[in-house]
Amino acid sequence: MTAMNNLELLELAANSLGHRSLRSWLAILGIVIGVGAIVSLISISTGLNQNIQKSLGGLGANIITITSGAQRAATLGFGGSGPAQQFGRDATSTTAKITFTQAAALRTVEGVDAVDARVQGNGRVTYANKNTSVTVIGVDPPAFPKSAVSTLALGRTLGTGDLTSAVIGNAVMTDTFNDSGILNKQIKINGEPFRVVGVLNQSGTTFGGPDRNIFITQKAAQALFNQTDRASSVVVIAKNGTDPNAVAAGVTSKLQQLHRVTNSTQDFTVTTASSTQSTISSVTNTLGLFLGGIASISLIVGGIGVANAMFTSVLEQTRYIGLLKALGARNGTILKLFLFEACMVGLIGGVLGIALSYLASSALASFGLPSAITPDLILLGMGFSVAVGAVAGLIPARNASSVAPVEALRYE
Repeated sequence: MTAMNNLELLELAANSLGHRSLRSWLAILGIVIGVGAIVSLISISTGLNQNIQKSLGGLGANIITITSGAQRAATLGFGGSGPAQQFGRDATSTTAKITFTQAAALRTVEGVDAVDARVQGNGRVTYANKNTSVTVIGVDPPAFPKSAVSTLALGRTLGTGDLTSAVIGNAVMTDTFNDSGILNKQIKINGEPFRVVGVLNQSGTTFGGPDRNIFITQKAAQALFNQTDRASSVVVIAKNGTDPNAVAAGVTSKLQQLHRVTNSTQDFTVTTASSTQSTISSVTNTLGLFLGGIASISLIVGGIGVANAMFTSVLEQTRYIGLLKALGARNGTILKLFLFEACMVGLIGGVLGIALSYLASSALASFGLPSAITPDLILLGMGFSVAVGAVAGLIPARNASSVAPVEALRYE
């Protein structure tokens, strides 16, 4: 008997699986469920990450945000050891106010284009027969067109002397009040009348976007919320062509001088769009690993099923193994034959598992849960399934290759 090549061994392995169709499909089913679970669950974290990154992308790469209190930022996920903490590390519980004078001093930092010191609060807003709570933000009118991260769809922006004017986010017009003709009409914020002079375009940003906010001037917000000595937050716009992270480092250094603090006692947090994106990516990647680890348990169970099927296959084909050896087949050939059979179980299970994950992804999308099956994820699922098949079939294949020909031929 001449040595068989790999193609012939694959054909023999396929024939062997075909003769044990029910047991083979039961073994394949375990792999299908395992791969489908892994790919589906990891795709959820991938989809969440893509949606969040897309949403954060609308915030503007040149926007730098400063908030009071490093500990507060840490609880929101922008502290700790993540990338966002490069400008706010070693958080403490101390909270110091950022005054309007200090905010104005940031304009002298190299690379700063504009500074918008904001006053923020929740206001009861009434319009027509509707009464609801909306986030109201007092902005510095000259800086607002740049810090708004959204252009005007209707009307005009705020002017320095506008004490009773408001610019509203797109969702406030379309969703909150459901009135496309709200421009130049009066709304009341905490009982005070304001005229809508502008409506912003939809930003497409969920996190920190302007769509569901109402903007008034800084002076009007100070009077409305009785907050005259400090800013709720400060938005710094870096000049075009500069590195926002370098500008953020300069802003951090300047505020440390003004607050007379060091890195270890810092009482404020400075974040950029890129640092926020990096932090959220780290969280979603960890979530993906956690979900993938849970789902891999089902794939391990599937691998045990493959091993069981392969052990049974070896026992059933003992005489066949003896015949092959009597015809000159070597131990290595027998080993490869059964390994190929196990890998084929894993491969078929992987392909069907990927198909199952696409169905699961469509079902998740119908419930509003984002998921994304990427080429890398498909390769991971396929590679994992074949590897599990190979590992599960290794010991049965070694047992088959070590069977003595004479004993195998006498096996009943």
